[in-house]
Amino acid sequence: MAVTVDRLLIVVTNSLDGNLDLTVSCNNVEAAHRLIKPGQYFEWIYTGYVSPSKPPFLCSFQWKGASQSFNMYYPFYDNDCEECHWYIHQTGPCRVYFGDEGQRSLRCSKWI
Repeated sequence: MAVTVDRLLIVVTNSLDGNLDLTVSCNNVEAAHRLIKPGQYFEWIYTGYVSPSKPPFLCSFQWKGASQSFNMYYPFYDNDCEECHWYIHQTGPCRVYFGDEGQRSLRCSKWI
């Protein structure tokens, strides 16, 4: 079942060790193929449908000697996220979560 997203901001920061460039390519997102320099970020604003068969933020991440994939937005799991901030590490992507009193924490995932 497709879900309509009014406005979603995805921010990806290159947090790779070793001063490596990061290339990100995502499904169905305009300007999806981006080269992100070390310590820099890129952001996408998305509105429209999120289909389970072709999620817009199922992305591939490439850096020297590696290629990984991850879905940066699941509509039923990430519905608390209107601004999803991700830090990309060799071990996996980490998303910023904000607590009730503004505390910030990182939750890291494994590559798929």
